[in-house]
Amino acid sequence: MNGPPRISIVTPSFNQGKYLAATLQSLVDQDYPNLEVIIQDGGSTDGSQGVARQFAAERPELFTLFVEDDAGQADAINRGFRRSTGDIMGFLNSDDLLEKECLKRVAQEIDPDRQRYVVFGRSRFFGSDASKQSKDHPWTYRNHFDQLSIWKRGFNQIPQPSTFWHRSVWEACGELDTTIPHAVDYDLFCRFSALFRFHPVPEIWSHYRLHDDSKTVNKSHPSLILECEEISRKYWGSWRSPLRWRCEISFRLHNRSSRPEAIASLRRAESALMARRYSEACLRGIVAFWNAPTQIGPRLLFPLAGTLGWGSLARKFRPRDEIPNVLCPNRWIGPYDETNLTISPNTKWIRATIEMPESLAEQNAKVWLVLQGSTFQNWSTDGVTRRIKAPIQSSDSVEISVTLCCNRYFVPSLVGENEDTRILSVKLLSLQAARY
Repeated sequence: MNGPPRISIVTPSFNQGKYLAATLQSLVDQDYPNLEVIIQDGGSTDGSQGVARQFAAERPELFTLFVEDDAGQADAINRGFRRSTGDIMGFLNSDDLLEKECLKRVAQEIDPDRQRYVVFGRSRFFGSDASKQSKDHPWTYRNHFDQLSIWKRGFNQIPQPSTFWHRSVWEACGELDTTIPHAVDYDLFCRFSALFRFHPVPEIWSHYRLHDDSKTVNKSHPSLILECEEISRKYWGSWRSPLRWRCEISFRLHNRSSRPEAIASLRRAESALMARRYSEACLRGIVAFWNAPTQIGPRLLFPLAGTLGWGSLARKFRPRDEIPNVLCPNRWIGPYDETNLTISPNTKWIRATIEMPESLAEQNAKVWLVLQGSTFQNWSTDGVTRRIKAPIQSSDSVEISVTLCCNRYFVPSLVGENEDTRILSVKLLSLQAARY
């Protein structure tokens, strides 16, 4: 192949003019020499067409604008891809951004000769939701079953703006389903994963905007997951398929574990374990295992392994909604928290600042930090705030794994604070790489 492969990006546009210029500029800033961007506008009335026309006039070799009625976002994207000519494909919504040089990395990573037909990177949230600001969209992929079993994790694990595929994938799997209200990308990626493996790349490739007008914000989370579960069922296969049986069993066990009586038995076991009444916790745990089999790992084995410092077991049973590589909501972390921290070559220290809740401080709770296989416990105390500074021995990578452990935890809903059911230990105020 002479020169870089041609990449086709489709941007569906409809009345999001206040974001569109930034989106299109992020494509200009790619400085990719063989890129075509097809803007599909569904008849915007807010100035979006003017923004798109200006970019198309200034960069005609890059942008092509089509203004025509469509049946929604999925139909607009399909129309754009029918007009595309690239070997590599992806779509960027009119409110999201691509990271600089993202497409150069995409072209390097997609390689049919190495069975890399679908690649995806990380995507970072920004916009109106302060609790998710500068945090990563989930970005994990294991296999086709894991992609289908969304009931186990409760979130879409593939960041759409950071996902790209070879044209042969699109031709084999078909267009977006225009009958799906919201989760069109989840449906598409379920079809992709049935025939192709996803190749994750641990780099920020896009920025995912959250705002009051977005489909993601306006759709309630429970209803979105229900929609995804209905989509998933389409790909379980026939009863002769082992995948169908695996999905059926997993889904039924999940529903069994979600019953009120199952949750009640689990809470009793949790209370005993939290109070360190191990004999009672063991007996109640047996009852909870019968009633809520899918919850034993994340609700009982995870906090037990975390407080004892058994990192491999804590990592295995960590609740699926505690997404790796990002801080927990509102900065709270559990008894075991592992975060990948970006560092520069001359980074010498990792600094962590935590806030210990009074209830755990009264129990003489201990916190330790694990870095490059070494454990550090020499925290300095300033009222309720504790700080530690751990040295980095040497590192050639741009990321380093930092683990925080605590030998105590609490569940707010079990101690009468509020309805929060998360397993919490301390509030991680900051975790930073430093040169001195």
